[in-house]
Amino acid sequence: MSLLGTLRGEKKEAPAYSEPASNPKLQDLIPIAMVIAGGCEPCAENMVKRALQQGSSWHDIDKTLLIIAGMQRLDCFAKAVGPELVAGMDRPLAAGRRTLEQAKNKEDE
Repeated sequence: MSLLGTLRGEKKEAPAYSEPASNPKLQDLIPIAMVIAGGCEPCAENMVKRALQQGSSWHDIDKTLLIIAGMQRLDCFAKAVGPELVAGMDRPLAAGRRTLEQAKNKEDE
């Protein structure tokens, strides 16, 4: 919608889906990616817990884990870092996801 339309009072349709407004805390999210790429399961669990404790939203951490999983599936990423590193990300990624889900379940109780 144009500015003129807004000034005239024309209504704009809401998008079918909108993400919650947030200010991602990169200082908490980037370490999650780093330890997953490094292959450390306990580190992934700890970094997810730390991000939550530091105030990162569940949504931002979830989105970070989804981005990491998406990158892991890209052929160009596997070629760049090697198949061993890509395979080594499976368990830490699962550990981070599990930790996030456990935290969300506790929050929902």
